[in-house]
Amino acid sequence: MLQSQCPHLGLNCCSSYCWQHIPRLCCSAHHVACRSMGKQQQAGGSPLQSLKLTHKKLKPAVINDHMLLVPGVLTPHEAQQCIDAAEGLGFEHQGSRGAAYGEAYRDNHRISVQDPALAEQLWSATGLQHTMAGVTVDGLVPIGLNANIRFYRYSRGQKFGRHIDDSVEVAPGQHTGYTLLVYLSGPLEGAAGTTSKGSKSSCSSSQVAASSGKGKRKAPGAGGSQPMQITSSVQDLVGGETVFYGPRSRVVASVAPAPGLALLHLHGEERCLEHEGAEVQQGVKYVLRSDVVFGAPR
Repeated sequence: MLQSQCPHLGLNCCSSYCWQHIPRLCCSAHHVACRSMGKQQQAGGSPLQSLKLTHKKLKPAVINDHMLLVPGVLTPHEAQQCIDAAEGLGFEHQGSRGAAYGEAYRDNHRISVQDPALAEQLWSATGLQHTMAGVTVDGLVPIGLNANIRFYRYSRGQKFGRHIDDSVEVAPGQHTGYTLLVYLSGPLEGAAGTTSKGSKSSCSSSQVAASSGKGKRKAPGAGGSQPMQITSSVQDLVGGETVFYGPRSRVVASVAPAPGLALLHLHGEERCLEHEGAEVQQGVKYVLRSDVVFGAPR
């Protein structure tokens, strides 16, 4: 089995998956083989312990068969609290060797925290649990969020090249099925937006089916986002869109960051759309990352 450097943790990884899927380069957020090797902080005593998230009436907007947007998962104040807490913990640079070595290009800073309490808050206190109700993947239902919480920071000139997100088993009979990205920074004023097939869209739909044909959901609602403001020392963000590609490298969606906006997209080897984090042209892009865990109905 080929051993090489894991592009997510920056460590040697014995998982062969990443290195055998070119050009669909995989950057699994937490290879099982790497989980015990990466520098991962525990939440106890950290600034994250002071976060108290409020419940919202969320209005998700379906983009396509693979993803949906949920504006307002965090308030601008909560987003700023997350930024401050992550900066307090300290970021580490994350790079890669590029496609020539089977690694997705990556240049950013990251931190990983094992925080079941924050994962539970994000899932149940914000309204995400209700938003994901009705989603199934291979007959399994969403049961919570991965306690492995990651924070990413992209400064001017930094980006994350095209890759896919792999599904990971977090416990027997439980595996991740959707990536959760919560943008913490964005334009200081303005609404979240998504460009799909070259046009501005509110992305409303009554139903979403998984790309494999095995997953489906009924959207609990649809609607546009409201203008959000954030008081921050961070410069107004330009660039940093999450861009998804279909067949023949056709852009199928481009999501612009906005404070508190959540993006959920199907992931896994045969399901995940190839996507990238576009280069930041101005300001600093902050993102909170977790995954929706699926298991047997309770």
